[in-house]
Amino acid sequence: MAKPKRMSDMFASSAETSSISTPVASATPYSSEGPTLPIIDADTEHAVNVDGKRPTVSTSVDGQHGEGERQRKAQKINSKESLIDETRKSTTSHPALYEPWTLLPTDIFKQLTAQKRLKGTHNIVPVVFTKNQNVKAGINRLKVLLGAYEDRKQSFDIPTALKEKDTIIAVSAQGDGTAKLVSIVDVARRVVAPTPKEKELGEDIVRWWLYTSLASIEVEKKTKVPSETTSTTQPDEMDVDMRDSEGEGDAFEPIEAEKVDQQKNDTQNKMIKSPILTIWITKKEIPAFKSAFGEQTFEVKTLPRDD
Repeated sequence: MAKPKRMSDMFASSAETSSISTPVASATPYSSEGPTLPIIDADTEHAVNVDGKRPTVSTSVDGQHGEGERQRKAQKINSKESLIDETRKSTTSHPALYEPWTLLPTDIFKQLTAQKRLKGTHNIVPVVFTKNQNVKAGINRLKVLLGAYEDRKQSFDIPTALKEKDTIIAVSAQGDGTAKLVSIVDVARRVVAPTPKEKELGEDIVRWWLYTSLASIEVEKKTKVPSETTSTTQPDEMDVDMRDSEGEGDAFEPIEAEKVDQQKNDTQNKMIKSPILTIWITKKEIPAFKSAFGEQTFEVKTLPRDD
């Protein structure tokens, strides 16, 4: 009878077998110091200093430091100035506002011209306000023209027409600027009005007459009228395929004459009427204005005259 084997002898062989195995290659540890791609122009723009800081890129043109920056600033200034010029051109008032007497009704214009009450720029001072008019600047300008204020920083010369005995100050505005005009004139009248004490003294107080007229001019419309024949939806693919297969797609295209007529219809409504409001401030009463436009009066506390 064979001698039984012990458990230790049985597992010893398996332990020896497991010990004889193929050695596992050790994985290379991750390192950020491995080979990397070279940096293009590393010695100029993207080079890193020893202290780890990236050098500042200086703008230089032909050895002149900051010349490129100055050129960019000059381009920005020129672009801003051109934008301002375009804005001024787009908001320029109609030339008729600088000759408001040409907008008067024909009978009134002929009557006042025959009476020599309207002498053009000889006795009329035209003032034009827009919707972007600065309120404070507009008030100060009217105060100067009415003789109630002296602005040493004013950007306009005193017109010689103010020396006439029948001076007329014609303040006009067009379209959206009419609301700004009414506000400026209303505030100016309150500011130049004398106090009760000054009325009692009665010194340097001048009465002015005020008339308000309304006219209109034709101006070109800014927006274009979209064509009614222009469709915003894309044609159905089935319809396109059917037209291509049948060869009848060209039959529905508009001819050149119809295109010209359509363009005329699109450009017919470009001229619109724009209202013009003119407030006439006169040193003397004008009966023709009173019967046509109504009449108001207000007093102005003027500056002392240097005799």
